[in-house]
Amino acid sequence: MTLSSATIAFLKKTPLFRHVPDERLQAIAQTGVEVTFQAGDVLIRQDALTDHLYVVVDGRVAIEIEGVSRVGERGPRSILGELAMVSQSPRNANCTAITAVRAVKFKHDQFWPFVQQDPQLAIGLLTEVIYHLDETIDAMNRLSKEARELRAALDKLKR
Repeated sequence: MTLSSATIAFLKKTPLFRHVPDERLQAIAQTGVEVTFQAGDVLIRQDALTDHLYVVVDGRVAIEIEGVSRVGERGPRSILGELAMVSQSPRNANCTAITAVRAVKFKHDQFWPFVQQDPQLAIGLLTEVIYHLDETIDAMNRLSKEARELRAALDKLKR
């Protein structure tokens, strides 16, 4: 199913596609598929080897690392699965719909040739990867600080 002109206009406002020329975005959009999820549905499962990324149009998605914690939350104009799109490695986290979610799904084999041909798209994708890695590092630092504080509190109780 072809994406609507409203959805394509929405994509143009995302950090990933902001600097991609309109005619190139039209071609990329032809490879996208609109998908929906209900609250509680898993969009991406940690350790899965999948070949796509999502651009969130509506809704909220939790990013959680199993056995660790929630490390982030994404909403409209956010990208999910960008790291695996680049590295083609297993997913690092679960992405679970908090609310109903509408997104555009792009498969690697159709999307990647555009990344290779368009420096603006490649820069947009790299920027998203860096932003989300930085966000995850911040979350891990916060969790590490909380663990140190808990350890200190437990040590005080033992004395």
